[in-house]
Amino acid sequence: MNIQLNGSRIAKQEQEWELQEASHYSQFEMEGEAENEYFFQTMLSSIQKAAKAAAPIAKQLAPIAARTLMGAIPRVGAIASPTAARLISQWVQEGEMEAVALESQFFGSNEMEAEVSNAETAYEAALTEVLAAEASHSNSESEAAAFLGSALPTLVNSMGGQKALRRILPILVSANSRLVRLLHRQGTTGQRLLRLIPTILRRTVASLRVAAQKGQPMTSDLALRLMASHTHRVFGNSQTVTRSMIRNAIIQRQTVAKG
Repeated sequence: MNIQLNGSRIAKQEQEWELQEASHYSQFEMEGEAENEYFFQTMLSSIQKAAKAAAPIAKQLAPIAARTLMGAIPRVGAIASPTAARLISQWVQEGEMEAVALESQFFGSNEMEAEVSNAETAYEAALTEVLAAEASHSNSESEAAAFLGSALPTLVNSMGGQKALRRILPILVSANSRLVRLLHRQGTTGQRLLRLIPTILRRTVASLRVAAQKGQPMTSDLALRLMASHTHRVFGNSQTVTRSMIRNAIIQRQTVAKG
């Protein structure tokens, strides 16, 4: 299913954004401080426009993406008990709060002024953002999946979840690939939403950690339900979409410029 609404407008804004990024990377060392600041403000304006234009598309894709992930659960037609549903909702909310707090530690609380803090875990978190940005530029579905597949272990490690989540890491990798495939097949508009995947994965991992700390066994069913819930919540929240895409682009710019 291709989402056509506003597609050409978003593609035009993304093209302007990417041309500015490419121009900046090639000229960065030759430009003075004033020129850099002017260029940054111009690029930031393009990023904001593209991110805001992408939000309605993400909202349309929210239920589709969630169903795609839930479709990997055996006997998905079975209705979860009210108690299980309440627990899932609780873990989703707690995981979201924990992930947002971690993002503030890693990158600061203002996406417009995102800056990677001087800590190994923050560098790992930034790497996942850069890999997602690279995936969003790739015309190859398999290459995009490879970028984001390699980001997942780094992301889990940055959140201290490697031990608790070791058994279900393969299912997260598989679910990640399904989500990448869905988005990439939407064309340019969907590909740009790949920048949101680190946000979704951080929240999913945080929720799984919360559940594990409360004695809940780590299962494929749980991992998929939590990831589907977070995907729906992230895509369905225009503010989260806009903030996450802006932060991703700024972190990518900073990382490439410093490199």
